[in-house]
Amino acid sequence: CEPGGLVLYDRFLFVGLGGAGGSTLGDLKNNIRKWLQENDAGSEIPVGWQFLHIDTPTVSDATPNLSDHEYLGLITAGLEFVDVQTQLDGDASLIEELQTWRVDPAALGVSLSMGAGQFRAVGRTTAFAFANKIRERIDLSLSRVSGPGVVQELGEIYHHATDETPGAKSPLRIVVVSSLAGGTGAGLLQTVCD
Repeated sequence: CEPGGLVLYDRFLFVGLGGAGGSTLGDLKNNIRKWLQENDAGSEIPVGWQFLHIDTPTVSDATPNLSDHEYLGLITAGLEFVDVQTQLDGDASLIEELQTWRVDPAALGVSLSMGAGQFRAVGRTTAFAFANKIRERIDLSLSRVSGPGVVQELGEIYHHATDETPGAKSPLRIVVVSSLAGGTGAGLLQTVCD
């Protein structure tokens, strides 16, 4: 987090997908907090740097994990993959989009409450079923990085770390972290980025 490395004055939305993405964000947040403390810039992460972990399970299993308000578990307790498939089957507009890659729920030996079981198609199916929920949560995080006082807070950290006055604009940067070979993270990647 050197001033030349991380652009301190920029607003960030870090989105971690799946277990690996969530664990990576947890490590990143801990390292940013440590850097802030070491540089006498407080211990609280600025509001302009938001973290959002999206995964299948109701409760995060990432280590280290983020706070509850930074986690979006896509399924509710008791919801199984067959229920997600049935929900999607009820939307005729998705039939063409979902052809050829869907998983037969009867052949899936994994409970969604434990995640997508490293089946990318399960993660992708879950992403389709809960795309609106994902969008709403991303929009909420984006509204936080654009809220009142955000630019001023980032400017103070920037000035404290560099002894320079920040510019007039604080660009927004969105960083998406995911495994490419897992289940939920790899399955969510395309839908979330779109």
